[in-house]
Amino acid sequence: MDALQLYRTELQALVGGGETLRAAVHCQRAFGSDRLERSPEEMERLIGFLPGGLRDSALAALRAEPRPEQAWERVVGVLIGADSVIRFDVDQAIGGVAAAGHVGSCAARLAEGIRDASMVHCVVTDRRIVLASMDLDPVAFTPLTQLPIGAVLQARREGKFLQRGRVVVDFVDLSELALMTGVFGTGGADVLAGALGGAAKPAPGR
Repeated sequence: MDALQLYRTELQALVGGGETLRAAVHCQRAFGSDRLERSPEEMERLIGFLPGGLRDSALAALRAEPRPEQAWERVVGVLIGADSVIRFDVDQAIGGVAAAGHVGSCAARLAEGIRDASMVHCVVTDRRIVLASMDLDPVAFTPLTQLPIGAVLQARREGKFLQRGRVVVDFVDLSELALMTGVFGTGGADVLAGALGGAAKPAPGR
């Protein structure tokens, strides 16, 4: 199903006049390992779910590190420990890296924008990449988050297990976000990668 052909009028209303639509593809954040840097506030919220003693140790490690980009590493060191069984990232082994980047990065902004959203479409114009939710009755698109098209460094189809339609988008700030357009189908992924200026063909073996 080509969303751009089916909903061109509604999509043009989303982006407004003066922009040329390149592609519109139904998608979601891909399954995989989350490598996005957490803000200190978000880390404290997550640590709050730990058991008492472990929570106190993790909070102490977090607050002892003045550099946010290094704080999570200190916390992980407390959680893992020498006798921990946490040695293998199953999510990454199966699905690759779903998102990576620092707080406020391009990938982080897009990932946060579509958190808990449904019927997400990635809309690409000659000026922007827009992630929008779709309403069905009546058909309409609501913008969730966006970036200028110049923020995209490259895009490529990189299929994984049960995610053949997976597109990895690299941004100029060196952050990365993977979007899944189909479990088995790759048509949407090819369209999206092509519209973002990446290679529309998969890597060997994909």
